[in-house]
Amino acid sequence: MVPGSLTLAKFHLVIQGAFDWDDYHLHQFEIHGKRYGVPDNDWDEDDALLDEEIWRLHQLLKTHDHFTYVYDFGDHWVHDIEVEGAEHVARTLKKALCLDGARARPPEDVGGVSGFEHFLEVMANPRDEEYADTVTWQGGRFQPDRFSLFEVNGQIQSRN
Repeated sequence: MVPGSLTLAKFHLVIQGAFDWDDYHLHQFEIHGKRYGVPDNDWDEDDALLDEEIWRLHQLLKTHDHFTYVYDFGDHWVHDIEVEGAEHVARTLKKALCLDGARARPPEDVGGVSGFEHFLEVMANPRDEEYADTVTWQGGRFQPDRFSLFEVNGQIQSRN
């Protein structure tokens, strides 16, 4: 659940918090055929990239809208996002909030979907030759079925 008053830039940080990623990589939103992100004057291609700092969610989206968020153009994490509803609440929502979830979040720089699948296979098999290095890289054991709503909301709250 996110306030409609959030800019796309702030919404990007909410997503980063939800995944416990560190915002190391480029990203962009595509909404109704237009691209939003952080314009870079050094790239001619970015002439069509609209500044995410200017646009707020309530200006761009309506109930049942669907859009994409891409993070890390190398790993190419594509998030399909659907607006389930737009509610007017008596008390204005000031910060984003995760209502539910499942399974562990993929680590930053794991290699996208295929890299994460490989990571899960290695972490599930202590006899795998990559296991020790992967555990070290990960910073410890990985529990793929673990989800903590408290932790996710803590990460989201710290970023928006």
